[in-house]
Amino acid sequence: MGAKFVFLTLLFIALVLLSLFIGFIYIWLTIAKKDNLVKLLKYKTLKKEKRNIVERLWKPFLRAAEYVAPTTAKYRLFTKENDKVMLDRSGNPFQLSLDGFYGLRYVLFFTFFIFTWLYMIIGMPFGLLLFITTPYLAFFFPNFWIWYKARERQELISEAMPDFLDTVSVTLQAGVGLDTALRQVSNQMEGPLSEEIQRFSREIDLGVTRKIAYQNLLNRNTSRELEILVNSLIQGTALGVPVSTTFKIQADDLRSMRGFRAKEKAAKASPQITLVTTFLVAPSVFFLIIGLLFLNLIYNPEAFGLNVFFG
Repeated sequence: MGAKFVFLTLLFIALVLLSLFIGFIYIWLTIAKKDNLVKLLKYKTLKKEKRNIVERLWKPFLRAAEYVAPTTAKYRLFTKENDKVMLDRSGNPFQLSLDGFYGLRYVLFFTFFIFTWLYMIIGMPFGLLLFITTPYLAFFFPNFWIWYKARERQELISEAMPDFLDTVSVTLQAGVGLDTALRQVSNQMEGPLSEEIQRFSREIDLGVTRKIAYQNLLNRNTSRELEILVNSLIQGTALGVPVSTTFKIQADDLRSMRGFRAKEKAAKASPQITLVTTFLVAPSVFFLIIGLLFLNLIYNPEAFGLNVFFG
């Protein structure tokens, strides 16, 4: 067999494996969406142990990223203007700064560069392919990670809004002022919505005008429900309308919308997984099996009794 045939065979196997990888990644993302529906309803019951394990895994990379951040700040390759915005929307996970974010990309790049180089040197399969592709995928992985965290965080904010509005409404009906009610409720609750309201309250305490604080709150988030809340607060302040009743009505409406949205996402998840499995995973597995049988037929015809034809 010529070198061209071997190259085409390896290319075919690489394409099949890539298709499998894309299919499983999509399935993982879809399943993660369904799991988030449970987490949104039981956000306070999330185990801190899992979070600690993730922090331990990321801690060496984050330390290295902060260490090289001053150097990588001079060589910000493939940067975008909305990197800072996406980092804020994701809640700055692990207190990651913008320079640390760029440093993390270089740390992951060189880590996987060295790892895949050693992998290729010892002669493992697909060593050259991994050496060419994996470091660059690792370089852009923080962008995908931040985008995913930002999207997940905004969904958590939207889903926590009805309970937050109910609690604030009850507090306002008890005679507490709006700023005090927001501060008390945000201190008692957990999650990204509580963090955003606390940050809003701190800006007010530091002398930032209410209009600018509202605008900053909207700039950091894309949640439609949070935008509705801010507009209600602005209208209540301008018109002098009691917002406790408005909060109660909005909470009921958002809770109904949350139920319909959860059912819609759950209904869409299964067909999406079926489509990906049918058109990506299943054909890839089929071609992989057929390809292995074809290679075995060529290089080991004795096992099939065909050595007469390939002798």
